[in-house]
Amino acid sequence: FFTRKYWMAYRCQGLVVAPGGYGTCDELFEILTLMETGKIKRRLPVILFGEQYWKDVLNLEMMVASGLASSAELKRLYICDTAEDAFNHLKNFWLAAEAEKKSLEQSPAEPQQKRQVSSGPREDAPEPERPMPQKAYKNIDFIK
Repeated sequence: FFTRKYWMAYRCQGLVVAPGGYGTCDELFEILTLMETGKIKRRLPVILFGEQYWKDVLNLEMMVASGLASSAELKRLYICDTAEDAFNHLKNFWLAAEAEKKSLEQSPAEPQQKRQVSSGPREDAPEPERPMPQKAYKNIDFIK
């Protein structure tokens, strides 16, 4: 599985996801996870084909409301019903990316700041609060 997903992500110019089952959702979430964690360095357009199907199957707004995903992550997804809409979104995405690349090449480069290398969490730092979606768990006290 890994090799196929790796090459799919490596070569694709966008992800168009048609209605499907567990395997389809697995590949969708795999690509979204790789983009969110920075394993895929470039931005890719993600198009969900079949608006009513995906709105019924995925309630991504609930993930945002629960603090488990950001609205910026949700904005990465484009949901449409026609091939023309999907194609126009792909075309506009890559035209905008090309224009952004050209504008960056023309502007003077800023010196890059050095990243601090962390040896792990500081011992005196408090552990961050983990988001707990209240509606998802019936017995929240048991989980904490």
